[in-house]
Amino acid sequence: MAQAVYDESRKVHVLDLRGYVCPYPQLATVRAMKSLPKGSVLEVITDNPPSCENVPAVARREGGVVEGVYELEPGVWKIVTRV
Repeated sequence: MAQAVYDESRKVHVLDLRGYVCPYPQLATVRAMKSLPKGSVLEVITDNPPSCENVPAVARREGGVVEGVYELEPGVWKIVTRV
């Protein structure tokens, strides 16, 4: 399963899930959130359009604060959550 990688320069954890389809992005997001210290920022990168709704929903259910969903390029999004 994919794991979040810490980007020291930006002080965020990045979970690159391009190429994965539901429910994998939701499961990987929950797993990453549970492994990070409270207050951490998690960026989930996805190219699966349903994940733009499903990942924020599961992040909120797990107690995260979704700061936004941003299109990085056509067909690729970044979902930013504070754990």
